[in-house]
Amino acid sequence: MNNFIQLTASGLSLGILYALVAIGFAVLLKATGHFNMFPGAIVLLGAYLTYQFHVLWQLDFILSVVLAAAACTALGMLGERFLFSRLAGKGHKSIEHLSVLLVSLGLISIAQAMVVSVWGPLNYLIEDPWGLSVVRFGGVAIAVRDIWAVLLSLALLAVFYVIIQHTKVGVGMRAAASDPEAARAQGINPRVISATAWAMCGAASVLAGMMLATEIGGGLVPNLDQIAFSALPALILGGLSSLPGCIYGGLALGLVQTYASGYAPDSLGQGFPTMLPWVVMILLLVVKPGGFAKTLQTRKA
Repeated sequence: MNNFIQLTASGLSLGILYALVAIGFAVLLKATGHFNMFPGAIVLLGAYLTYQFHVLWQLDFILSVVLAAAACTALGMLGERFLFSRLAGKGHKSIEHLSVLLVSLGLISIAQAMVVSVWGPLNYLIEDPWGLSVVRFGGVAIAVRDIWAVLLSLALLAVFYVIIQHTKVGVGMRAAASDPEAARAQGINPRVISATAWAMCGAASVLAGMMLATEIGGGLVPNLDQIAFSALPALILGGLSSLPGCIYGGLALGLVQTYASGYAPDSLGQGFPTMLPWVVMILLLVVKPGGFAKTLQTRKA
């Protein structure tokens, strides 16, 4: 029973980080109408910038995370302004969507090569305040990092919910994605919508990257961006444009993957837990491509 509780705590922590990255995808999809993989690069760059600010430049840890999020938000906005937006109107919509997807995948590879060139291929510690600390409840040891990952993620997601549900920007995101010209005619500024979306994406992705790069998470490594691909099944499971669905999907996949790592027989191989989310995604795409969660509808109050 103790092992089950411990695995559940670890699964919730992993799942909420999957949800954060998936929400970055969903927010950009709402705001721009394109599926963009650049949040994967933001996860990686955000974690390394946190290391740069906190460890190398000796800034306060919280300030370092905030600065990393701000820098990644600015980078995303620059990419949207000078790269992704220029791919619009270059042909059929399907070609436009494919172009954005391929360019963003290329940027992930460039980001990974860049961090290796700048910081090297070694494993680094970002000197997070939680370290290897655990809290014991009877025979159960829960990592302090896991507790903070859930609390901080839920707080950030609550802010996102308020923005999407109760602000004009949230309503404008859907309007801009469905019909940009009509949105402009109604006085919706696409640059404000885009900036807000990239700010939300930057905050979520940097928080996820920082939490994954903690000491108990294994430290900072150049392949940290792989969580972006691992989070895709959570996005599909919850529905492409559903923010609550991203949370449900992320938590479900985190728990499934963690339970598999704890209970799956050795005969299935060491890679079985990592493979399992993709099996779930493939089956889901065959059975119910739209995902199980109802798409979040935002309406003007």
